[in-house]
Amino acid sequence: METPSAAPPSVVSMLICDQVIDDKITNKKSAIGLFNMILVPRVPTTIPNLSVLASVTEISGRRDLQLRLIREHDNAVIFETHGPIAAPDPLTTVDLVFGIQGLRLDRDGPHAFELCYEGEILSRRRFRVRLPPPGAQTGNQSGGAPS
Repeated sequence: METPSAAPPSVVSMLICDQVIDDKITNKKSAIGLFNMILVPRVPTTIPNLSVLASVTEISGRRDLQLRLIREHDNAVIFETHGPIAAPDPLTTVDLVFGIQGLRLDRDGPHAFELCYEGEILSRRRFRVRLPPPGAQTGNQSGGAPS
């Protein structure tokens, strides 16, 4: 007889930001530069740095979670990473920090980060990649500017 799989973890929050500062003394996380849109001078472009901070609870045992970035236009997976997560008990909230460097974006429009467990989406955080309006000055940016 097969043992039923444990309930999936629960996502308390998921943020996209420029960086996450982790205070080693208090173990508190600070999300710096939250954004819902990235203004890019052109596509394709490379975003030098961004972070995703996800707080997860109701973790039973050791679980493997996956973070992926999809382009909503065609559901193409642009980026993905995965790894194990564990907690001493299900009431513990674990903060996951994903620091992403050199992210290449090939087109503008809606995108989403998805946190998944066993192929099921636990949480989805949408954002938009936007080009400047026609005739607008783009300056000397070499990559995207979250805003």
